Amino acid sequence: MQESLITKKVIAYSLKQLMEEAPFQKISIRQIMEHAEIRRQTFYDHFQDKYELLAWIYRQDISENISDFLDYEEWHKVIFRILDYFYHHQVFYCNALGVSEQNSFDHYFLEHTQGLLKTIITDVAAKQVFAVSIKSLDFSAELLSHAFVGLTKEWLMNGCQRPVQDLATDIAENLEKAITGIIE
Repeated sequence: MQESLITKKVIAYSLKQLMEEAPFQKISIRQIMEHAEIRRQTFYDHFQDKYELLAWIYRQDISENISDFLDYEEWHKVIFRILDYFYHHQVFYCNALGVSEQNSFDHYFLEHTQGLLKTIITDVAAKQVFAVSIKSLDFSAELLSHAFVGLTKEWLMNGCQRPVQDLATDIAENLEKAITGIIE
């Protein structure tokens, strides 16, 4: 099991490096595996196609930078963590944002961001001593997730000109204000 994860990560790392130099659409499985110095058939032992690999990368990156920290790290630090990660991998993610066919980054980022926003809403509501209904929680998380993802995409596509700490602080403060307004 661990060996399989390591192999997947090596293949993913190879694609990430190639996407620093070329668009996803122009990268072949052969190139990915030659770059990884692993035989081509091994790719198919782990992934159906390069789109599935890209989806796996998204899930891994987002999971490792959002989901894995939600239980023990303050949510505003998680926001900083994900923005900082994107900043340090902005060429890959700008290139990934150009993939709109299947397994788009937006879909996976939105999905994981909704989990983060549910945690934030629940946390803010608890501080305000309010109970939030499941229906309200789901809708509010979806609404705010679209704003967070859209803002993050725009920031990435414009070269991450705003410093990470400033953006993370502004997002955290405005999320708290928006959530407080929603739950009152």
